[in-house]
Amino acid sequence: MIRRAFIASGLAVLVAASSAFAGSSKHYGAAFGESTTVVLADALAKPADYKDKTVRLEGTITDVCQTEGCWLVLTDGKQTMRIHMKGHAFAVPKDIGGKKIVVEGMIEVKTIPEAMAKHLAEESKTGPDPSTIKGDQTVTRMIATGVEVLD
Repeated sequence: MIRRAFIASGLAVLVAASSAFAGSSKHYGAAFGESTTVVLADALAKPADYKDKTVRLEGTITDVCQTEGCWLVLTDGKQTMRIHMKGHAFAVPKDIGGKKIVVEGMIEVKTIPEAMAKHLAEESKTGPDPSTIKGDQTVTRMIATGVEVLD
């Protein structure tokens, strides 16, 4: 009996210690698969090269949907791409702007109606004034299956 208690307490110490030394990243959505990391500038320059391929992007969050956390904007410091959470199946915290992240999903070029572009701007903390958006918008975006927020 004493031996079991000793082993149990030893395991608790090991778990606590491993948690203390583990990175403080937080994962949302599906676990990452076997995908290749792509440079954001390349994905934006030649999105057709990544059609129907699951890839990873890395960068910093500049904006997050303030309604649900169902999209974010990723930057490499020069360019940006909006990242949508696939099927609204998961969301990220609304206050994680400025954090470094890795996202996995599929890149697509899509034309969104003016009303949707205005809706996205309304949900934004740093985006454009919705009244300045005129006409349908063609965008390159990622539909993410997973997001890893690094601290």
